[in-house]
Amino acid sequence: MTAAILVAGIGGYVALQVLKPRPAVRAPVKQLPLVRAAPIEFREGALTVTGNGLVKPRAEVVLGAEVSGRVTYVSPALVTGGAFAKGDVLIRLDPESFEAALGQAIADRQSAQASLGLAEQLLKRTGELIAKGFLSRQTLDERVANRDQARAALARAEALEQQRRIDLTRAVIKAPFKGRVLSERVDLGETVQPGKELARIFSDDALEIAVSLTDRDVALIADPWRAANTGNESGRGASATVIIEHGGERYQWPATVDRVEASVDSATRTFNVVVRVDNPDARGRSVSGAGGDGPPLLVGMYATVEIAGRDQGRYAVVPRRALRDGGVVWLLGSTDTVAITQVRVLHESKDTVAISSEGLPTDARVITSELKVVTEGMPVRVVDGANRQLSAGRVQP
Repeated sequence: MTAAILVAGIGGYVALQVLKPRPAVRAPVKQLPLVRAAPIEFREGALTVTGNGLVKPRAEVVLGAEVSGRVTYVSPALVTGGAFAKGDVLIRLDPESFEAALGQAIADRQSAQASLGLAEQLLKRTGELIAKGFLSRQTLDERVANRDQARAALARAEALEQQRRIDLTRAVIKAPFKGRVLSERVDLGETVQPGKELARIFSDDALEIAVSLTDRDVALIADPWRAANTGNESGRGASATVIIEHGGERYQWPATVDRVEASVDSATRTFNVVVRVDNPDARGRSVSGAGGDGPPLLVGMYATVEIAGRDQGRYAVVPRRALRDGGVVWLLGSTDTVAITQVRVLHESKDTVAISSEGLPTDARVITSELKVVTEGMPVRVVDGANRQLSAGRVQP
């Protein structure tokens, strides 16, 4: 009886194992790479080339003494930041010693003139006496030599008089142009020697900013190699805008590209493009329009320069992180597959890159995230900023 029950139990267990439903066999799900993508922005017109640099004077001069003397006058304008006009007297030395030296030189010149007159009269009389046979030929040669020596003495006296007049004018130091004072090192009553630096001044009719640009950026500027032609507006280059920050506000001045410096920076392989600002004393105009008038443009300010580039027609703008080495972007079509595309870079800024729009679909997107392995036509999953998957136009959690 017990054996029959045991056999029946074993048979029932075997039947259950044989007859229980089997789980469905499914193929493993393939996990596609997750990527972030951004739309391509298409624009038209000119690109703006941006750079930075320090404001510097176009012309800077060191005022120095050319003669020694005691300072008897210093202009009130000769202080750091002081303004002056062309021809203003900035420094005057005591003229007494120069006037005395000039008086002596004039007297020496008059004496030399009298000696020459006497020598010429003697020569004339000697010639008459020789013609009558009263004097020898040797006497005539002596009179000619005396006249020539008197002429040389007069020439030396005239040159010395001219030098003394120049010394007298050098006792007065005048401004060679309209400008402002960078620094001054002279005091009233001080005795100065030739070569001593008395002040540094600069012309304030124009200021310059040298902007370091890559060859790609320089190529966007219309004819930057044209040298500035002073006094001829047609010689000016592309238009530009100089911007500085002051008191939490940004102010701007109109400017033009003046020239490209003669050499390339050996360390960075960049070009220095010089932008000129005329009338820098004008108050800066607020960029936002809400800040009112700003300060004048001053030497030493750190400025941002925006230069108008050539008209590029239609071009595309993508995030900077979307540009890969060698000028490649990874495009995504409507099927979320990767298209590895070579592009022509027009301009790079801090956050974006301008590229040629040639061959770019209008509805394409660019991958902005990194992938370890990328192949042409590779399918991917796209996520937005909320880390949600975007697929076939639907948002899936």
